[in-house]
Amino acid sequence: MRGLISALLVFGLFSCSNKPKDINGEEPIESADFINAFTESALPILFTDTTLGKKQDPNLLIKNKTLLGFIPDSLFINAFGNTKNIQFYRKSRYKVASEETYLFFIAVQKEKKVAYIVCFDKNLEYSAGMELLQNNSKEGVSAEAGMDKKMTVVIQRNKQSKEGKLIYNKSAYVYNTEGLFTLILTESNAPFEEPSIYNPIDSFPSKEIFSGNYSIDKKNFISIRDGVNANKLLFFISISKKNGGCEGSLRGDMTKVKPNVFQYNKADDHCIIEFTFTKKQVQVKELEACGNHRGVRCSFDGQFRKGR
Repeated sequence: MRGLISALLVFGLFSCSNKPKDINGEEPIESADFINAFTESALPILFTDTTLGKKQDPNLLIKNKTLLGFIPDSLFINAFGNTKNIQFYRKSRYKVASEETYLFFIAVQKEKKVAYIVCFDKNLEYSAGMELLQNNSKEGVSAEAGMDKKMTVVIQRNKQSKEGKLIYNKSAYVYNTEGLFTLILTESNAPFEEPSIYNPIDSFPSKEIFSGNYSIDKKNFISIRDGVNANKLLFFISISKKNGGCEGSLRGDMTKVKPNVFQYNKADDHCIIEFTFTKKQVQVKELEACGNHRGVRCSFDGQFRKGR
């Protein structure tokens, strides 16, 4: 009987010594205590919009001060702007034999929720972290992210096309020995969309008689907007000729030199352009070559028709 009691006492002491320490308590904790507070899980570990939408278990809460003692606050600035009042909830832990350990958790600040993955190296020191998923997906878009069985971090967003086809965008990352999550793959079945050209004066006022948008096609256009008065207007011209082999753009002021005729003629620029307006179009002509603003095999010359 005494032997049985002794065995039970030893077992009890052993169990207590291996019980995870309360990381939200008043006693100081080590990295090992922090890491072991996360539940060990097998791969894959996945987060979805549904995961983030659920109410978080208060028993899995990590005090803000506790987590930021082991993970730098810079990881959260991009999503939250600051770490004030963020609540953190433990999710999973995955350890690579004799190597790094990955921790997964959710950060909550008011209505915003973000899932993260962080990596601690074999010395139990923080090495890297990255955002996996936010709960702000646009209507009609679903998302999922996590680590698959090959230890690849995969982030994927899906949506239905107007034709009912599933369109996805996938990014894959791996942790490397330099202490970084490195992008190794991007994949998508989305149809190619030619990028639009940024027009820096598009939202400016256009009340003057010659103000407006003029174009040859989508790649060759001029925007003209109001200046300080009717005799000095703002313009932005963009061209793409020879099947994209010669492109250029220029933003500046044009000054009236005679009725219906304006010029771009800047003291520190060899380029001089003349703009001759009629009721529904503008004729553009380079009076002095503007090769410092466009390719050498084309010019800004052309007739641009006024649109709406």
